[in-house]
Amino acid sequence: MDFRSKLYLIFEKPTRHRFGVFFQVLIYLNILISITVMFLETEKTLSEYSNTFQKINMINIFLFTIEYILRIYSRKKNRVKYMFTPFMIIDLIVLLPFYLTIFNIDLGFLRGLRVIRIFKLFRLAKFNEFDKIIIEIFREKKEEFLYIVIAIFVLLFTLTPLVYFVESKAQPEVFTSMSTTLWWAVTTFTTVGYGDMYPITTLGRILTTFVSALGIAFYAIPGSIFTSSLLDKINEKRRKRKIK
Repeated sequence: MDFRSKLYLIFEKPTRHRFGVFFQVLIYLNILISITVMFLETEKTLSEYSNTFQKINMINIFLFTIEYILRIYSRKKNRVKYMFTPFMIIDLIVLLPFYLTIFNIDLGFLRGLRVIRIFKLFRLAKFNEFDKIIIEIFREKKEEFLYIVIAIFVLLFTLTPLVYFVESKAQPEVFTSMSTTLWWAVTTFTTVGYGDMYPITTLGRILTTFVSALGIAFYAIPGSIFTSSLLDKINEKRRKRKIK
């Protein structure tokens, strides 16, 4: 077996290589350390250890980079396609903020995206096909999800004018336009309700109750579709393993 094939087994099928599980443990230990340091370095009481945290981050990034390169190298075919799989994109986003700072490009929001490195934990042996399952679910249920999205848009753009014409007379300084009322509709529909805008008329409150109830229902429907599909996929894989 050549070196590339051995790497493939270590990364993708660790139980089939004698050092596979060992390297997987090291990879996940590196992830946990990097996440822990990311939280600790924001503590003002630990500012004296900032240089230590920075050195640990450098080591983490170096190991993540080696892992990223070796994962691509281990693929004999479809390397470009593999680079655009969900977990490889996550790996790239984890590395991107560090390498951008080398060229004096400091995008603050990208540094915040470092937290998504925790999703790398889904690469554990039991979850190594998790991304494929998710893609399959959305591919098979795309029509159902599309209908729900369309229904939400129709409801929001139907109720927004109604609330605007009702509330703009009572609160012209709050419900100033349909676009600002759409903001109210979205926050109410998602049951967030920031409290910056709220109806005071009887009809407006009735419509608000209606929108909130619909929001709960419409968020429950896609959640139940996704959960049932996920359980079906997991049970299907278990049945296939028993047959083998």
